[in-house]
Amino acid sequence: MSLAAHIPWSSRLWRSPQVAGKQISTQYYRIPSHLRFALCFALLVLPTAFFISHFPLSLLPNYYAGDTALADVIVPADLQSDWARNHVSGLAPDLTQQLQQSRVIVRAGDVITASQLPLVQTIRAYQLSQRQPQRLLGLILAVIVLYFALYKTAINNPTSRITPRKAFWLAGLTLLLQTVLIRGGMFGAAVLSTRPETMRFGDALVYQFAIPFAVCALTLTLLTNTQLGLVTGLMATLLTGFISAHDLTMAAFALAASVTAVYSVQKYCDRNAITYACGLLMVVNIVMGVGVLLLAGHAVNGNILMGVVVCSLIGALLTAGTVSFALPILESSFGILTDVKLLELSNADLPLLRRLALEIPGTHHHSFMVAQLAEAAAKAIGANALLARVGCLYHDIGKLAAPNMYIENQGGSANPHDKVAPAKSAEIITGHVRRGITMAEESNLPQSIIDFIPQHHGTRVVAYFYHKAKATADKRGETVNVEDYRYPGPKPQTKEAAILMLADGAEASVRSLEERSEENIRAIIKKIADTVAADGQFDECNLTLRELTVIRESLVQTLKTAYHQRISYPGFNPPSQVEKEMAKAEVATASLAAAAK
Repeated sequence: MSLAAHIPWSSRLWRSPQVAGKQISTQYYRIPSHLRFALCFALLVLPTAFFISHFPLSLLPNYYAGDTALADVIVPADLQSDWARNHVSGLAPDLTQQLQQSRVIVRAGDVITASQLPLVQTIRAYQLSQRQPQRLLGLILAVIVLYFALYKTAINNPTSRITPRKAFWLAGLTLLLQTVLIRGGMFGAAVLSTRPETMRFGDALVYQFAIPFAVCALTLTLLTNTQLGLVTGLMATLLTGFISAHDLTMAAFALAASVTAVYSVQKYCDRNAITYACGLLMVVNIVMGVGVLLLAGHAVNGNILMGVVVCSLIGALLTAGTVSFALPILESSFGILTDVKLLELSNADLPLLRRLALEIPGTHHHSFMVAQLAEAAAKAIGANALLARVGCLYHDIGKLAAPNMYIENQGGSANPHDKVAPAKSAEIITGHVRRGITMAEESNLPQSIIDFIPQHHGTRVVAYFYHKAKATADKRGETVNVEDYRYPGPKPQTKEAAILMLADGAEASVRSLEERSEENIRAIIKKIADTVAADGQFDECNLTLRELTVIRESLVQTLKTAYHQRISYPGFNPPSQVEKEMAKAEVATASLAAAAK
């Protein structure tokens, strides 16, 4: 009997989506990369072109007077609101009014009369005009160009939060979702404009102000950067022009909303960023709504103005609500580390950070000091300071497995490495990298944070135990392979990881100095930076020599401030060595004087 037969059916049912997802993923990655890209690109282009095309899914038969309707003849919402003036010019006024105010012209099974036939033919003509293959093909080509431009924008404007290729897929997905929102909103506006209870507050143009036009621009600005958010917002504005029959008027409204959303939030530092953007968007929507009405030559009265204000407020609230709902999903789906997520990871009550503080306070204090150094250095060169700080807090979590093997946690007790061979000591020390990665993965830390653990040591040599082993080997006439004393790597891949490597070495070295003067601090940091650079540790990150100089100076200034001199408090501080010698001299003088008497 197979093993699967012993597994309860409920467990198999619960695990089936995971199994299916793994199988689909396996088959997907067997496809060559360029074909995968083309397939996903087509899955973005075709739905986008379809949603902006008004392509009717069904087509009315060519009915004649006296024929029986095979199904309900329903007036398309777009025809009622947007294209009516282009398709009903030849109808009598009463038929035009009926077309614009009725949803069902003929019921299924009813006989089509001569008076109903012009309405049916108008609906069919509209459907045929939207089913032109060349129009759909032209839209597909236009959308391909738009997505290609979006791809180049994502590649040429990288962000530290996400890879350029992922940024493109994220931007493409949000643009597609924005198109769906606009298309659905246009349909809803057309329906509301024909309902007796709502039509007095405005036509379809007014109700379109409630559409959340700025969702993709705001989402991408918060998750990636301003450039990608702005370009995607501009593209959504262009697609709005394709969808809406009001052409540039609604495109101008969507443009104002997108630009306002982009520049109202520069960084996603707290949840109030969306609230602030929503408040500003409300004001801009109302102003632009009135402007669009005047630009379109629309009649303006009290009810219309009330409709504009209400719809504009609804549009801003829907934008904020949709973005708030989408952000956590997109963060986890694309593995994006926003500032809000980083702030959550820096919470001292999280299990790993709490264990560091309670079980290995020495390493915890070292990590905290390194975080301060790295954050200041990252700010100095324009790197992601918050990412650097959070990465520093977790970079030594592997020491939790054997805390007493590290000098900062020994508290003056005997050093266990004195009884261990240098090669074994080096294996233990470098092992905290492997253990740290395992612990981080078990705690579901983001990959960007996990990467700090191996990269902060790179492939450097555990110098103390290497030289100890070399000294012993030289006495015996033996040789030591330096590669056996290197960390596994990889070398730092980002500026933030390179900063951590320097800050980690600087904090530990300066702490070991007896006299922490500015000259000594500057000398030892320069030596560390030169040694690390000469070892090729910065070969795989885009750190420049100018930035390296700025980082060194930042470390010097921060450490100088941390270890600044303080005045002595008489009666509270223990006597210094000089004071002890002076006291001994006074005692000796007093003894000689007493003996002379």
